[in-house]
Amino acid sequence: MTVPFGGQVRDPQEWMREQEQRSAALLAKAEQAKTDLEHNVVTMSSPDRLVTVTVNPGGGLTSLALSPQAQERPPAQLASLIMSTYRKATTRAADRTLEIMAELTGEDSDAVDFIKSTLPPREEPRPTAEPDDSARFGLPAEPPSGPPVKPRPSRPAPDEDDGEDFQHVDWTGRS
Repeated sequence: MTVPFGGQVRDPQEWMREQEQRSAALLAKAEQAKTDLEHNVVTMSSPDRLVTVTVNPGGGLTSLALSPQAQERPPAQLASLIMSTYRKATTRAADRTLEIMAELTGEDSDAVDFIKSTLPPREEPRPTAEPDDSARFGLPAEPPSGPPVKPRPSRPAPDEDDGEDFQHVDWTGRS
């Protein structure tokens, strides 16, 4: 038997069973995604193993460990190593979060697009310059390159009596 709009009449009990199965499958998929997201903790070490960081799924730093040899590095170099290792770990956590959500909602879903929009832009690793240790060793720093900065002209000294006396002004608006 056909119904208006060209559809077929179906057994309501069969339709309900199908909907319950779809709902159960979707719920199981969502529970699996929740578990995967909870376990999306990334621990990453720098190539020289001086720095090890652990981040949670949101990119929050949960652990930072430095090897005993890390103290041999200049502070600026160590800080740079910590930050680059942290950025790599957060990128890996974000990539995994996107994979999990794409499996749940589909690659082209609004949810995946929203997550992508909240991620910081990916930075290409920049070569780090050697830190300037001149101040640490009491040496004069190299002068900056480029034209010298001209000093700003000083303001002229105010006259003793410029005709305005604000000491007796009622600033509250009362007379």
